[in-house]
Amino acid sequence: MANIILVTGTPGVGKTTLAKNLSRNSEIKLIEPNRLVRKEKLYTRFDRTRKTYVVDEGKLRRRLEELSRSSEGIVLPTHLLGRFLPEGRVKLALVLRLDPVVLYKRLRVRGWTKRKAWENTEAEILDVCLQESRLLLGPRKVYEIDTTRKSALAVYREALRVLSRGRTGRSGVVNWLARYVPLELERTL
Repeated sequence: MANIILVTGTPGVGKTTLAKNLSRNSEIKLIEPNRLVRKEKLYTRFDRTRKTYVVDEGKLRRRLEELSRSSEGIVLPTHLLGRFLPEGRVKLALVLRLDPVVLYKRLRVRGWTKRKAWENTEAEILDVCLQESRLLLGPRKVYEIDTTRKSALAVYREALRVLSRGRTGRSGVVNWLARYVPLELERTL
């Protein structure tokens, strides 16, 4: 049974906020992969250069399968997609998008280095999370939401409409490359 709602997008677009709101107001259980990996030691090692744990995708997938079998539904906020997602369990991916200039400033305010903030901004411009979602799940299971100039409540309401109507297959809403030239934008930020 497909009961995982994936909330994905570049870091800083509002994934965790939306996932918490979806969980708080329903029977859907919030599972934050980063916390789960650290708490249950579902990693192979710590990468000192990147300052992050290297996920053991097999262990994480098995754990998510267990959790999804024992729950009415799961909401999973993550910017990483891959083999750790239980096959056939993902009902829908909500891909959150945010204007690259707003995103870059948000990440810098959070204390991210210029390089790390730019790498993530560039990933947003190039639709990395959207394309990965479409490749992994197919276009019918992907719904794109532009969060630019929307409150957390407005994003939550849009997500609820999508989930309640079973609407799927909406992507291509955002085209940052039509608005920004990455090299020029990088020089101005």
